Amino acid sequence: MSIKTQLRVAAWLPALFGLVIGAGLWVSWQGVDRARARAEQAELSVRTISELNALTQEFLLYGGSRVAGQLAKQQAILAASLAAARFTAPEQRALLESIRQGQGDLGRLLRLLLQGTAVSRDQLAGALLVKVQDLRFKARQLASREHLEVVQIQRRIDNLVLVALTVLTLLSVTLLTWLSRRLIHGLERLGAAMHRVEGGNLAYQVTVESGDELGRLAAAFNAMTGRLRDSKTLVEERTAALSRRTAELETANADLEAFSYSVSHDLRAPLRAIDGFAAILREDYAPRLDAEGVRLLGVVSDNARRMAQLIDDILALSRAGRQTLRLIELDMNALVQEVWQGLEPQRTGRAVDLHLAELPPAWGDPGAVRQVWQNLLGNALKFSRDRQPAVIEVSGRPEAGETVPGTIFYRVADNGAGFDPAYAGKLFGLFQRLHGMDEFEGTGVGLAIVKRYIEKHGGRVTGEGRLGAGATFCFSLPGGPNDE
Repeated sequence: MSIKTQLRVAAWLPALFGLVIGAGLWVSWQGVDRARARAEQAELSVRTISELNALTQEFLLYGGSRVAGQLAKQQAILAASLAAARFTAPEQRALLESIRQGQGDLGRLLRLLLQGTAVSRDQLAGALLVKVQDLRFKARQLASREHLEVVQIQRRIDNLVLVALTVLTLLSVTLLTWLSRRLIHGLERLGAAMHRVEGGNLAYQVTVESGDELGRLAAAFNAMTGRLRDSKTLVEERTAALSRRTAELETANADLEAFSYSVSHDLRAPLRAIDGFAAILREDYAPRLDAEGVRLLGVVSDNARRMAQLIDDILALSRAGRQTLRLIELDMNALVQEVWQGLEPQRTGRAVDLHLAELPPAWGDPGAVRQVWQNLLGNALKFSRDRQPAVIEVSGRPEAGETVPGTIFYRVADNGAGFDPAYAGKLFGLFQRLHGMDEFEGTGVGLAIVKRYIEKHGGRVTGEGRLGAGATFCFSLPGGPNDE
């Protein structure tokens, strides 16, 4: 039987018992009403007999047709009352029959008295009075017994109510105690099982003792622990695989460090040698070379320097991916001014207007964020060198609807060459260039470095522009330590 059914039985059984008790009480009160009605009939007989007694005495003293009529009337009332009376107890029925017989005798005596027969008036009067007194006594006795029966029935009802309440209370307490113990026992077993599982014993199983809700819950618990065991095994396998992968990555990082050292030292030396020998050839052997030879030596030198710059940029990108950030609160106004001063050689002899708004502070790594500003401002200077004047705007604001330490957005805009919006998805790709080498120098690594540093801070960077209408770059940084 399910717990739901058991609860319904526990609720309905006392209710049904209460209905049975209510029906018994209703029947008992019907008995009380009937006993009261019989008692009232007996009392009516007592009153009628008392009236007959008074009228008889008045007639014997004074006579008269009025009194005689009243005697006949009361005699008829008494006869009708006794004929309608119904009593169930044997003693009451015997008394009723005796009263009916006495009423018949009383009627005959009254007729003799009213007819004025030859019988002695005094003897008739005495017999009449004796009969009336006897009838009144028996009627009172009948009324008393009916009143006593009413009291007894009421006592039985009181006892029945007391017993019913006691039984109903015991029944309810018994059912609730049994249900609560059963539920508590099942829940305690599940609680103990949960503690075992919490302690790491995923092999523990709860014994399914029944097919009710607790049994189904125990079965579901066992199924859950089974899935947890499977998940634990899978996690352990993936953890082992991740450990192996981590070890492989550490080995790869070590190889990358070695490669970076090789690039930084071993590859730069030949490039310097190529550039140096090309310079020697130009200085010492220029008279022996024609114009094409001199031009080719210039091409060799330019490509050697470009290769060196590309190596430096690749190393910078590698450092951006491996660098551990040291987050502190940054004064962006001072940092931008410092970077702008460092870019002075790129703007020497040019008309450049820098519109620097008040910048809110943010949290970030000083070196990484300095590199971000240097790349973005450097690009703005480079791609706006054909503008007179070049206009560069730098601004910042907290994220809309947020206050510090929320996210802070920064913006760098220029009126330079811009780019085709159709290729905006390539902006932050490695070695991606939207302009030819004959237009603007560069390696296509600068924006990739910007993207990597910003994403390591948990921010994002976007760019938009139009050909000939300039470009705008926006990036976000955390405004406080909670957003690291």
